[in-house]
Amino acid sequence: MRTDTTVRDVMHREFLGVSESDSLPEAAALLVDEETNCLVVVRGGEPVGRLESRDALDALLDATGDGSDDGPDPADLTVGDVMGPPLPAVAPDDSLAAVEERLVSEGADRVVAVDDGEAVGVVTDGDALAAGAPRTGAGAEGFGEEAAAGEPRPNETVLSTAAAADSDAERGAEATMDPEAAERAAAASRNEPAGTDGGADSTAGAPSGASTQGVCENCGALVPDLVTANGQAVCPNCREI
Repeated sequence: MRTDTTVRDVMHREFLGVSESDSLPEAAALLVDEETNCLVVVRGGEPVGRLESRDALDALLDATGDGSDDGPDPADLTVGDVMGPPLPAVAPDDSLAAVEERLVSEGADRVVAVDDGEAVGVVTDGDALAAGAPRTGAGAEGFGEEAAAGEPRPNETVLSTAAAADSDAERGAEATMDPEAAERAAAASRNEPAGTDGGADSTAGAPSGASTQGVCENCGALVPDLVTANGQAVCPNCREI
């Protein structure tokens, strides 16, 4: 959370307010229409109370369910008849940390910003939470960059560059433990350009009986030790036939 964030930075300058003389049923309808649970009661511009949805509902139910002629008519009830104490007040230049302390200490879900005795905005607990939550993080950015460095594979998984390096290291270690495998890999590296550059035959120019890697022209097998016999590059098995 930024330590320099103030009430002015996050408050709602347009808020729902009613006066003490307003009809309670109309105020209750406003609570329902705006899907809120609290209205600021103002006298002129000064906050003098709050009307919470549960208080309005209780008062209307009591008046409706009384059934006696002496009871109040729900239509005659006003906001001033059932309003509660004012919301906790803060100044527009107060820090957001001060707002959080007031919300917790007074068990409220919102505070009213007051400037020169007049209500100028409202800050809810949700506003304070949203303003204090981190927007980005170095950890999240690093994770995204690592994923982007990977390449899609046939099964739609992603292999990061670090994982690819580990795989190369493992293959190198296996070749070191197996001298014959290392020798075959070295021979393949030497012979590969001749077989791939311009489509040249890997056995072209090799003397009869010379060994090289490639595809047997007789059985089609890929072997590391092709030999030339009768003008064909064949594997040892086909040469003996």
